[in-house]
Amino acid sequence: MRINPLNFFHRKVEILPLHFTTTKVNVSDYQIKVMDKWIHENCSGRYCLVNSVSWEKDSWKKATVVGFEDASDLTLFALSGQMNQTLPF
Repeated sequence: MRINPLNFFHRKVEILPLHFTTTKVNVSDYQIKVMDKWIHENCSGRYCLVNSVSWEKDSWKKATVVGFEDASDLTLFALSGQMNQTLPF
């Protein structure tokens, strides 16, 4: 069992810092919980999951922004396929 010393502090931050590497995902609330658990178990640095809105084609679009302090954690997250998960039926 690998112990991450950063787990003794709050790795998940509530406000997205400017220096984090980010990506937007369009997922449900259930998928956000699954992503949060996966990130906490498989990534090593600090991360952030926040809801965001953006103006696209004359309407507001809701999205979730996933940010990582370490860019290699974002690479691992993207390669894992977590951004493309669909809801189980």
